[in-house]
Amino acid sequence: MSANQNPDRSTGFLLRDNSRFVKAAFNERVSGLTQAQWGALAQLSRHQGLNQVGLADLLEVQPITVARLIDKLVSLGMVERRADPNDRRAQQLFLTDKAQPLLDQMWEAADEILDEAYAGFSDEERAAFIDMLVRMRSNLARLAQGGVRSRPAFRKAG
Repeated sequence: MSANQNPDRSTGFLLRDNSRFVKAAFNERVSGLTQAQWGALAQLSRHQGLNQVGLADLLEVQPITVARLIDKLVSLGMVERRADPNDRRAQQLFLTDKAQPLLDQMWEAADEILDEAYAGFSDEERAAFIDMLVRMRSNLARLAQGGVRSRPAFRKAG
């Protein structure tokens, strides 16, 4: 059995499982917003002034889903919409001061969870692992953009 056929040693299964465990630990420690709302706040903290279509792309959801999500965050006073000076049909999204304490709580919880996840790793191992994940993300992004050399044919079972 190859590593990819064994879920306990498969990169894909391991990445998915680790992501699921991080989300569960995060949800346990941080309450008050949904996972989607946290994701939107996190992306907006990095991309102030983004429009809803851009945010939908980053969150990998449909624009209508982001519209409802932003409506809720606006009603909570955490996000505000402003007219886009370059496109009168579009609105830019900005975090309000009310969002900052929640973001601080979110980043603190994330740091604690990752410190626990890296228990037993040396600083060098942790840095090397992150470097490898960054390289893997770059390789996978290239594949997602059509950089696949060849695709194996999949046969139907049976």
